[in-house]
Amino acid sequence: MIVFGIYGLVGIINLVSAFFFKEGLRKVTKCLLMPTLLVFYLLQTGHIHFAVVAAIVFSWAGDALLIQKEKPLFFRLGLVAFLLSHVFYIIAFLDLAGSFNYIALVISAVVAIPLTIIILKKLNAPKPMKIPVAVYASAIMLMSMVALQLMLAWPFFPAILIFAASIVYIYSDSSMAYLLFNKKPKNFNVVTMIPYIIAQGGIIMGLVLGFG
Repeated sequence: MIVFGIYGLVGIINLVSAFFFKEGLRKVTKCLLMPTLLVFYLLQTGHIHFAVVAAIVFSWAGDALLIQKEKPLFFRLGLVAFLLSHVFYIIAFLDLAGSFNYIALVISAVVAIPLTIIILKKLNAPKPMKIPVAVYASAIMLMSMVALQLMLAWPFFPAILIFAASIVYIYSDSSMAYLLFNKKPKNFNVVTMIPYIIAQGGIIMGLVLGFG
């Protein structure tokens, strides 16, 4: 658990450095977040799930690439990395759930599909980015829907934490995209990183507590 405390400390340093525009320290600490979380997962879990490891690794790649998110190529590559991260989270959650609630799937789809459409309209993404962003938005919504399946299969605190973290993740990425495609606030990196740090930490903590 000391390592998870280090993850929190790195996150705090990242936010403080972003607030005071210390770009060197912000970039370094952003790239340290996922490796620290990976070490925490590997040390604390008794059953290492390859898909979880892959999800963390691709999240790290996304973090590193999006440091230069103003450049279209790096933004697209970062988007692909996070897309793959969500795919691996989906694989892990499905495997750990072990069962499927079809009624919940239909209900969550009825909620998720119009919500995704609303979010995409609000994002105001440039025309070349509309399809990639739509694919990514669909993936993160699916990840949260599968996290719901995990919670219904195992209705205890760790699974609830994972599902709650997946909702925070949707908020994190939606707000980041909205602010990026529209007018960015002065403390853009602070506003977008707070929910991201909480979401990633919540998912991995839930996996360790309940499925390790």
